[in-house]
Amino acid sequence: MNSLFFKSALTAVIFSASGFASTLYRGATVLTLADGDNAGHANGYLLVSDDGTIEAVGQGDPLSDPAVRAVHFTADWKTVDLTGKIVMPGFVSGHGHLWQSAFRGIAPDGELWPWLMALHWTYGKFFAPGDFAAFTRHGALDQLRHGITTTHNHSQWLPGQDYGLYHEQFDAESKIPQHFVFSWVSQSTATDEEWRARLKPMLALLKPAPATPLLGFTVSANGMPGRKGQAPDLLSREIKLAREFNLPVHLHYLEPAAQAEEDRAKWPKIKEAGAAAPGVSYAHFIQVDETILKEAAAAGAAMIWNPLSNGRLASGLADIPHYLAVGLKVGMGEDGQASGDISDPFENVRLGLYALRMKERNARGLQPIDILRLHTVRTAEILGVSSCVGTLAPGKFADFLVVDPDSPATGPVFDAAATLVFACSSQNLAAVYVGGRKVVKDGQLVEDDVALEADVATRVARVRQAAADMKAHPPVTHP
Repeated sequence: MNSLFFKSALTAVIFSASGFASTLYRGATVLTLADGDNAGHANGYLLVSDDGTIEAVGQGDPLSDPAVRAVHFTADWKTVDLTGKIVMPGFVSGHGHLWQSAFRGIAPDGELWPWLMALHWTYGKFFAPGDFAAFTRHGALDQLRHGITTTHNHSQWLPGQDYGLYHEQFDAESKIPQHFVFSWVSQSTATDEEWRARLKPMLALLKPAPATPLLGFTVSANGMPGRKGQAPDLLSREIKLAREFNLPVHLHYLEPAAQAEEDRAKWPKIKEAGAAAPGVSYAHFIQVDETILKEAAAAGAAMIWNPLSNGRLASGLADIPHYLAVGLKVGMGEDGQASGDISDPFENVRLGLYALRMKERNARGLQPIDILRLHTVRTAEILGVSSCVGTLAPGKFADFLVVDPDSPATGPVFDAAATLVFACSSQNLAAVYVGGRKVVKDGQLVEDDVALEADVATRVARVRQAAADMKAHPPVTHP
């Protein structure tokens, strides 16, 4: 699929002004989340190169190890003491709509379709230039504060908007020190030639020359067989486009319980369109039957589990242990902040694991270390970016979290993964690093955008007023 590790492009924007030397982080419990590393390195270390990648990770004091010193040591090493802390990879969110960060609490009594009506179809037509950019920035920075260092933004094209407004989502993310994969929307009314004309310049940014935190693209497939007002071949056209440019595909499927039977009936047409294949991931994928589940797994497809959003919208609980047993690839995401409401991946993994245990009445299945991997390396694998993020390993970006279980205090640590999942939240984040650069300290952005909150509030107030005016004085229609 994607060739996504464009180190020179990413480090150019993130580190052009930093000028720091290699840094040794030492004394923490380092949980790499690599397969087989379930306990982590007690008294571990992480050596980060001046280009923002990991040079070495291990246990003990590398300064006293002649082999490490011979390969890595330089006189200008900096050292940071992290005794008592837990270091883990930054979380990877496999599905989200960043712009929705400005619209939390919408339709608190609504399931998916009433919620969509309250948000997209009430406010979307009133967005003005700059709105999508501000809202997307708001969502991305919120994720960073909560420890999400790589995000997959399932961008959206709302009713009545032109391409310039839509494209603001991409432009905004490109200026934020958070790694991202952008899910590109085809727009159903455009031709294949228009799709290519819009997509090709964006794909060119994956080359090493541009300075961007971009890791890759997916195609956001909006085609769904039998959907009213939609061309019947839309999904197959989107799949064809993705294959032409060797891109993964991401689509919403089998989310709301109310239309489960109707959506399951579409599966043969979805397969016929080519949307059951390696490189295809389904957001939510809750209302499966055994045939769909096994055929999706056998085809090499994947799903992104969104516990917070699925609970908020009463969509249901995916049987993740069974999905995994069948062989389906599973990652995790926060969805949009208007349906997940908070961007805290600690809450996401905790709610997900607790819900599964309540349902199964069994604590011996999925374990804390497993669900941490789902929200990091497994999601990175599905997105095609595990060569550069998802675990702490030499050569990967130094995207990591410093978690302080003593602030607020959680008690002695018996099992690092269990403490992270059961006892910690984003309040315990002492620092968030992206590419070796500290971007969050004690819950606050190092380079805070102090004007953003006021700007977002002003923009949302204008949009709400426009919607209210339209409701009070609807346009006159003539027979």
